[in-house]
Amino acid sequence: MKKSVLLLFTFSSFFLVNVFAQEKKGITNNVINEQLKSAATSQQLHYPQSVTRFYRQNNYLPVWTNPQSRQNTGNAMVLLDCVLQYGLSHDDFHPKELQFDMLRDILENPGSVSDSLKAQFDVLLTDAVITMLNYLHYGKLNPDYGSDRVDHGMDVPFHAEAKLQDIIHSQEFTKSVLEVQPNAKLYTAFQEMLHIIRGQAPDDCYGTPGNDVMKIAVNMERIRWANVDDGEKYIQINIPTYELTFHLPDTLVVFKAIVGTPQTPSPTLQSQITYFTSFPDWLVPDRIFIRDILPKAIADSLFLDRLQISIYNKAGQLKDITNAQLKSILTSPQGYYAKQAPGCDNTLGSLVFHFQNVYNIYLNQIADQKLFEKDKRDLSNGCIWLDDAAGLAALLLKYDASEQSDKLFKILKKSKTHNFVLNKPVPIKITYLTCDIKKGELIRFEDIYNMDTSLELAIYSKLQRNTSIR
Repeated sequence: MKKSVLLLFTFSSFFLVNVFAQEKKGITNNVINEQLKSAATSQQLHYPQSVTRFYRQNNYLPVWTNPQSRQNTGNAMVLLDCVLQYGLSHDDFHPKELQFDMLRDILENPGSVSDSLKAQFDVLLTDAVITMLNYLHYGKLNPDYGSDRVDHGMDVPFHAEAKLQDIIHSQEFTKSVLEVQPNAKLYTAFQEMLHIIRGQAPDDCYGTPGNDVMKIAVNMERIRWANVDDGEKYIQINIPTYELTFHLPDTLVVFKAIVGTPQTPSPTLQSQITYFTSFPDWLVPDRIFIRDILPKAIADSLFLDRLQISIYNKAGQLKDITNAQLKSILTSPQGYYAKQAPGCDNTLGSLVFHFQNVYNIYLNQIADQKLFEKDKRDLSNGCIWLDDAAGLAALLLKYDASEQSDKLFKILKKSKTHNFVLNKPVPIKITYLTCDIKKGELIRFEDIYNMDTSLELAIYSKLQRNTSIR
């Protein structure tokens, strides 16, 4: 296979000389429309609704072989040929159908190619570019923005077909495609490391991914999920490094964290911290109430009193119950819940930071600070425990320009329950990044939940793990 740069040069030269040398009778909108229907029926397109919306805006006319956009046809083909350097797989971009030889026949000898094949090439190239835009922006396997949701086009922040519509005739087509990627220094460092690992210049696109390449690719994918923007103020908790990092405009502040065990893993998510509470009540999550609180209360008659935990029925009435009643509740717990009163032994500690999430997990302080002396800190029930919650709370109030800053330590000293509402919510991102780039070297972290292999296989599903390049 020839190098993509040479192919781009060849096609660029051809476009300059033959930009208006189209076949006498171009592909009609009916042919494109029929091809869209055929591709949808055969489930050939990754984003059929997005592709259809794109062609609807173009009156169902071909877009890659007309005089206005043919210069960028070669640019698009080279980008698709080079997806490996962006942590993506060639197999996702119609490689069998989108061949340079076919494009050359369509452009140089249009009479030798049927209208249906021309339309197929046009539609598949549109789908491939839209797919690349979506994969670069959202990732291939985003748990929040799956392909069906993105393709439907409702309630999503980025529309690939609209972006393509804006740049199809751009003189900076390639740059415009690549700018949809995350604005994160680590993401950029990962991409640069791909070139170093493979020993190739950025324009040299071929080869197969080795272990380090796949390791970097899965973490680039995760950064896309988290939608990291280093230009904003946000909190990041990275599970494999047991750290919380407060990203500020001019600095990073790092705290030790404790995360969930492999049996009770902490989830990855995006949310916003809207307020935090000093010496809070703790409404015990159902899973902890059933799996942890009730069995311990049955085994130890003083357990509930010692931890100031009360059990209520769904009407909110306090239940002062016997051991026999506890055993009965354990068999049918749906009508009951537990709450822990504020105090120094409260599971949530002196501070809890509130952010909406479907997993019902918290970010909070715990009393047992000795746990933070451990290097391996996957010890919690899924919640995130923090070593210096007061320090984080003080920073949140300081950078929120809050008038409550002076109250914080006075209230903590008096062990009072108080809600500190932020003027501007702070984004929180819980990530699972298993490598980093430090001083130009790839640093690996323990894959504590054994998640890397499955994601590698999902991205590079048709490749063997023992491939050649490192």
